[in-house]
This record gives sequence, C-alpha cells and structure tokens, in this order.
Amino acid sequence: MNQTRRGRRGKKGGRRKGKEFMDAALDGYIRDQALNKWREVDGLVAGAENHAGQALRESGDFLERGPYRDIWRRNGQEQIRGVREPSGGTLFAMIEEAVRGAVLEEREARVRSEAPLLEDSPSYKEFIARIMELLLGEASGDIEELD
Repeated sequence: MNQTRRGRRGKKGGRRKGKEFMDAALDGYIRDQALNKWREVDGLVAGAENHAGQALRESGDFLERGPYRDIWRRNGQEQIRGVREPSGGTLFAMIEEAVRGAVLEEREARVRSEAPLLEDSPSYKEFIARIMELLLGEASGDIEELD
C-alpha cells in the first residue's frame, strides 16, 4: 500500500512538473517577445532620434500577429496611454506588460475560435527550439566537463 501511494505521488508530481515547465515556457516566451519589441523600439529611438513614446507608437502595428493584430495593438495602446516619455526600465516594463496581456488574450481568443493553440504557432515553436538548443548546449558542456 505504501508503494501504491508513493507511485501515485510520483505521477502527480510529474504532471505538476510538466505544468511548471509549460508555465515557465510561456513566461519565457512573453519575455522573449517583449525583448524583441523593446529592441525594435530602441532601434527606432536610436536610428531616427525619436522619443521613446513616439517610437512605441510607431512600432505598434503588429502585422506579424495576423488575425490577432488588433489584440496586440490594443494592449500596446493601453500601456502607453498618457505616457509621454518612458525611461529605461519603465519602457521595458511597459512593453512586457503589454505583451503579457496580448499573449494571454490571444491564447483565450484561439481557444474560443478553435484555432490552433498559441503553443502550436511558428513563433512559439521557434522560441522553444531556440531555448532547448541553448539548454542542451549548456548540458553538453557540463557532460564534457565530467570526463
């Protein structure tokens, strides 16, 4: 009986770990998308000598999001409403919050419309593949050091 209970705990723990991985992967995806947008805004600021607020507005088209473009645009606009000139960390925090809202809303919209899940989208799959490659590269370095 003790083994049965222990066996069940192991399976339950496995499911929890899988969910933790998926939650961490989603958080990582959100951070990655926010970094991409921040780099775009930073490039607009540096290249055209725009103010950060103006660059945020100019970068808010989100054509790459396809049918979910309006969700992303609205979340971006809500974050920058009333802000004239965000600075350093504030700028990234605003972008990350807008991206988080857009990603979560897009996920819900995909489920409601029975569209493929966000996790099945090319951008999400590319992110996971890139991160797995980095993790495996780090793990192989640790394995080589053990020899």
